[in-house]
Amino acid sequence: MKRDLAAVLLRRRRAPGEPTPQQLESLREVCELNIACDEMADTAGIVAAYAAYYGPPPF
Repeated sequence: MKRDLAAVLLRRRRAPGEPTPQQLESLREVCELNIACDEMADTAGIVAAYAAYYGPPPF
């Protein structure tokens, strides 16, 4: 029992996968309300722009 518990506690978290198109669209909808964020999204990408203005994406 202890070995199983230790394995669970020490297991690494998986890296998050790529965002889905629906997740990217929700970020875009939030970002397009802010002109500076919308312009940055066109040059740096939506995830970078959202993170710069609103913090890390919620997914």
